[in-house]
Amino acid sequence: MRPIIHPLARHVLTLSLLGSVLSPSPVAHAETALDLAGEIAQLRGRLADNSAQEQHCLAGATQPVWTAALATDLKALQDRANQAAAEGAAAEAQPWKELARKAEALQARVAVNARTGAELFQSQQIGLDCLDRHVEEREALRASLEMAVADPAAYGDSLRLARESGGASLRLDLGVLHERSRALSSRWKQGRTDSTTDAGALKADLDALRRRHTAALESAPARALADPVLRAAEALVAAAAAWERERRAEARVAGARDDAERRAAARERDEAGQLARGYWATADRLIARRVTSDEAMRTGTASPAAGGTP
Repeated sequence: MRPIIHPLARHVLTLSLLGSVLSPSPVAHAETALDLAGEIAQLRGRLADNSAQEQHCLAGATQPVWTAALATDLKALQDRANQAAAEGAAAEAQPWKELARKAEALQARVAVNARTGAELFQSQQIGLDCLDRHVEEREALRASLEMAVADPAAYGDSLRLARESGGASLRLDLGVLHERSRALSSRWKQGRTDSTTDAGALKADLDALRRRHTAALESAPARALADPVLRAAEALVAAAAAWERERRAEARVAGARDDAERRAAARERDEAGQLARGYWATADRLIARRVTSDEAMRTGTASPAAGGTP
């Protein structure tokens, strides 16, 4: 399970990541920069709002985690003190008993705010949900802001495309990327001799789609629509990288000079192969889910919630 990051640390990290983006940067065309000044200001404001909402969410979620953790520590301290008092000499028993009594009193005070195991797990999930809920928007806004500052002409084109097409162009490009991912996965079932080259081409298509539709992906509905297609392509690229690691490790197994080197290389080979199969299986599930959703939409059997993130 991913750790819940302290709000202050998260805030400092966010500020450090945004520092280069928020600082002034020269642009090639003054007129373009002037046209986008309002958009850049809005992006900065939305990023600030996103960070504030995340901090507020985390502040409420993490408190019961620390309370319950403190109660557990005090219980362990009390048990240790009781054991030491029982096993120690008569002269040493009294200080341990006193420590046990104090630990018991502190534990009673903490127990008022402590949670049950189920509630603690729920609070941890709430904390993770806080991160998940805001990270996609933050990354999308940061990508837009970086492009608007570094390449205002490209961001202007993306912005106009999003406004003029109303999402139609994004849906079309997602369909193309989905078909390429599905064809690639099917071809790999016959053989993966060129998986690295295939994945490189797919990654180029993925990066081009993200760049072309940077502005459109600021919208939550657009991200929900794009999510399964983008994640499937990312998983296929990751699978190819893991297979390449597996092949390199297999070569080291064959050329190993001793048993220790051979075992280490074999272990890395097996781990990389397992990782690649996991990525590929994830991609296939996402591809199949997209196909099922498309078919349901064409036949009119899709539920109103079927278009969301899987």
